[in-house]
This record gives sequence, C-alpha cells and structure tokens, in this order.
Amino acid sequence: MRAALIAATLTGLATGLGALPFLFVRELPRRVYDGILGLGAGLMLAAATLGLLGEALAGVRLLPEGASTGVTLGATPSLQGGHLAMVVAGFIVGVGIAAAMDRLIPHRHARGHHQHLGHEPGHDHHDRHDQGNHQSRRGYAIVGALTIHRVPEGLAIGAGFAAVEHARLGLLLAIAVGLQNACEGIVMAAPLRQGGVAAGRSVLVITLTGLATPLAAIAGNMLGVRTAPTMPFILALAAGTLIYVTSNEIIPESHSHGFEGTASSGVVAGFLLTMILGAILP
Repeated sequence: MRAALIAATLTGLATGLGALPFLFVRELPRRVYDGILGLGAGLMLAAATLGLLGEALAGVRLLPEGASTGVTLGATPSLQGGHLAMVVAGFIVGVGIAAAMDRLIPHRHARGHHQHLGHEPGHDHHDRHDQGNHQSRRGYAIVGALTIHRVPEGLAIGAGFAAVEHARLGLLLAIAVGLQNACEGIVMAAPLRQGGVAAGRSVLVITLTGLATPLAAIAGNMLGVRTAPTMPFILALAAGTLIYVTSNEIIPESHSHGFEGTASSGVVAGFLLTMILGAILP
C-alpha cells in the first residue's frame, strides 16, 4: 500500500510539471501541443495493453498438471474459460464506467463538447467583450474534465502494485501515467493562460488536480489485495477505462487541427517508450 501511495502521489503531482512552461510563455505552437497530446495517448494505450491487459491475461492458458516437470510430454495448454470471461467482463465494465462518467458528469472536453455544459453551438462567442471570461471558464471546465482522468489512472496504479509480489507492473504504470500526466498538464494550462489566469495560479490549480490520483490508488490497491481471486477482472476494468478515455478524448483532440502526422508520431513514440520501459524494468 505504501509503495502504491507514494508512486501514485508522485504520478499525480507530475501533472503540475506540464504547466511549468506556462510560467514563461502564454501559449505553445499547435503542432507541438498536438504532438505532446499524441505522446500521452501512446503512453496510456501501451500502459493499458502491454501492462494491465498483459497481466490480466497471464494464466488464461495453463499446462496440465505435471507438464512443467516433464511428466506430460507434448502437452497443450488448456484455455481457462472462467479466467478469460473475467477479463472480458472487467474490460466491458471498465469501458461502461468511463462512458457513464463522460456522459453524466458535467464537463467540457478540450475541443468543447457542447452537450456536457448545455451550450448551443455557435453561441460561445456571442459576447466579444466577455471573451476573456469565457476563455477562463472554458479552461477551468477542461481542467475539471481532465481531473476525471486521474481516477482511472490511480485505480490502475493501485491495482498494478497489488497484482504481483513485486512492484514491476505498478512501477511501469506509475512512470507511463506520470509522463502522460505531464502531457495533460500542458493541455490544462494552455486554455487557462489564454483566458488570462495568472501563471502561478494556473500551475497551482493544475498541480492540485493530481491529488485525485493517490486517493484512487488507495481504492485500487485495497480492492486488489482484498479480492485477489478477481484480480484479472480489476486489471481489465482499469485497462478498459484508460483505453476509452484515450480514444474518446485524447486522440480526437490531438488529431483535429491539421497536424495528424505529428500527433500520430507522438502516439507511436509514447507506445515505444512504454514498451522499452517494460523491457528494462526489473
């Protein structure tokens, strides 16, 4: 529990690192912004697939008893139907939870999904004199939306530390998600600064959003420890939420401004980075 809490806290606070450049600049080039978003998406996808789902599916095929000692030669691993069903169910439930959060919790995506806040398309700029206030409100709405991401991320890290005897999976998730959080810090800081929010206040607000990560990690770790037989379900649930959030919010935002090649390169780089981390971690 202690290791999971420390790792999740550092991971959550990494969100503030992304906001630090905005102490010195007001905005970043759109191409850079989209490339960083793509990098974060690649990190999340790899953490979910190579990390969480890989661990959840471990043991889905088992050799007959005695085959590992050479008693049974040429034995074919048998499919553990219950294990596979648990993983599939967990993944579907995770996607469902993420979709429900997206639908039911009022927030705004970085691109401005009007249905979440009750705005009508075309009415956002009706008052030019109030443009600064509008931008800052939009920035805070985006901060709220991305803060929701901290919950499944923390859950995944907590479950990762509970999944195996050593901390390899939890550490991999903490590093990958921490890097992704730094990327999201940039996403949150940009609209706040454009809306006139002071640089110091922007950094403080964004850093505080990371506190949701250790709280969720505690829940994920306790759930994993106390319900060890259902660990494949929990890991798959965490993976489903991460994949849904990435595909529903991060990738569409990164690929919607004409720099799809840069964003896709970021996705590939993030996936490769997580793959390498998984290979070198003890």
